[in-house]
Amino acid sequence: MRTGFLLAAVAALSGCYEDPTIIYGKSLDGMTFTVTDPAMGIYPNTSVLDDPNNPFAGSGVGTETKWQIQSGGDPVAGYYAWATVLANGPYGEAQYYVAVNLAAIYQRGRADQGSLAQTREMAVKAYQSVLDNFPDAVTYDASGTVAYDLVTPAYKGVVELGGTVTGGWVMVKTSSGADRAVKP
Repeated sequence: MRTGFLLAAVAALSGCYEDPTIIYGKSLDGMTFTVTDPAMGIYPNTSVLDDPNNPFAGSGVGTETKWQIQSGGDPVAGYYAWATVLANGPYGEAQYYVAVNLAAIYQRGRADQGSLAQTREMAVKAYQSVLDNFPDAVTYDASGTVAYDLVTPAYKGVVELGGTVTGGWVMVKTSSGADRAVKP
């Protein structure tokens, strides 16, 4: 019994994560996005690593930390986290979440007035980058076991923001009636 309690206590203490606000030494809530490079966060651009507004530029973002920041709901912090991950080791899931956060920044008006329209354009380009550069990209559900493709939500993201999908992608209905983006 005592061993079980001790193991549970150790597991509980070692499983706790610090608040990303504490890890990075400043508040990640309520940031305002300013475009310093219109290609920033869109593969293969890595200028986010030089952006003076990027709280992760010097330290990078940990594997679990990016998910904590994403689940925290602040799209500017989420954008910088995922764009930093993308710049340091590009893959489709990172590009997709860059796009998701750029779209949220635009939709919530979290960019400065001079950057708002450009933020929408960046979101469209980031979603299109998933289609162009990472067509096999997947992400996983909360259990971490069920993967789903990202081309379909990326396609829908372009359309929802008023963009035009390029590269020959089309939306079709599967036999079950679900939407699926494909490149014939």
